[in-house]
Amino acid sequence: MNRWLYLLILAAPAAVLAEALHASPLVTFVLAALGLIPLAGLIGLSTEVLAERLGHGIGGLLNATFGNAAEIIIGLTALAAGLPEVVRASLAGSIIGNALLVLGTAMLVGGWRYRRQRFSRRVAGQYATMLTLAVIGMAIPSLLATVGESTRPGDAVVRGSQLHQLSIGVAIILLVCYAAYIAYSVFGVHASHVDMLASSTAASGDEASVPHDPAHASALAGETAAQRRQASAGPLATLATWWRTTLWLPIVVLAAVTAVTAVMSEVLVSTIEPLTHQIGLSPLFVGLIILPIVGNAAEHYSAITSATRNHMEISMAITAGSSIQIALLAAPILVLAGPLIGVPLDLNFSLLEVAMFGLVTGLYALISLDGESTWLEGLLLLAFYLILAVGTFFPPT
Repeated sequence: MNRWLYLLILAAPAAVLAEALHASPLVTFVLAALGLIPLAGLIGLSTEVLAERLGHGIGGLLNATFGNAAEIIIGLTALAAGLPEVVRASLAGSIIGNALLVLGTAMLVGGWRYRRQRFSRRVAGQYATMLTLAVIGMAIPSLLATVGESTRPGDAVVRGSQLHQLSIGVAIILLVCYAAYIAYSVFGVHASHVDMLASSTAASGDEASVPHDPAHASALAGETAAQRRQASAGPLATLATWWRTTLWLPIVVLAAVTAVTAVMSEVLVSTIEPLTHQIGLSPLFVGLIILPIVGNAAEHYSAITSATRNHMEISMAITAGSSIQIALLAAPILVLAGPLIGVPLDLNFSLLEVAMFGLVTGLYALISLDGESTWLEGLLLLAFYLILAVGTFFPPT
């Protein structure tokens, strides 16, 4: 993430002050959202530094686990505030936003600069398959509940406590799938093959042809950006070197930033209901559009900047990897945490969200078929996302 964006960290204390002074919910919400953007970036940066110090296996696992830490923290805070509908919408919005907004912007910017960008069809197909399976797992409880409501009287219906139990069972299965996904990506034979290709390609100077794994792509993009920042830091070069050669400093920063992120999330969530009443904003729009943009801002920046450097495979991996982690890690954690918090969360998404899941995974698979992208494809993805945003902007009557 660009170092100038870290200046937005000043919005964090301003948000706390605004809440203490009972300022307008809109002002407090905007300040808290702006403050969360650099905090999410700092979580990612600290994780990347720790990954470099701890080695390939543990480092890759750490990157994969903390990749969506900001979204999980925001979700837990919203769940504790009694807003399960907003949490479900934010989960759906993260998956939809990655595949439409982030990937669309990356394709538009990269395609405008390079006209046509190429990537591995095989690797992109693997992302599409994994994303489809993950989304189907999240949508199954919704489909069972919807089908059950339309059956004849006396037939079995999945609702109420049964729906919660079904969601918990699905969440456990998704976590097992996530563990297998991490074992394959980080510790498996494929990961070693990717690293070998990356090393040989780096030696030949051709980065664009390297097939990146979703669990590694964000770290690779962040590492490259961090090295550029260190090289151009000037007077801060010594501090940057110290930051990357000590183990305790990134751990302290990660713990501190995670705590501040929790505080900012609480401030942000506390303004959602007053904000919807003040300006007539739909809670679905807040959860589906605004919260995912805030929580995923650092990954959005990495995907777009990778596309501007003609590394479309990294952009594809970041968007798919983040969506897969939302479906296989963030959603199950929030479902299992619901009973502990006292606010059960099920996976009964709305018909609109389930339909969008299907459309998004289908679009991602279609885009990956030919192994290349253009600015027009990116523009169409953005148009699709804007139509969704406009459709959810107005509150239900």
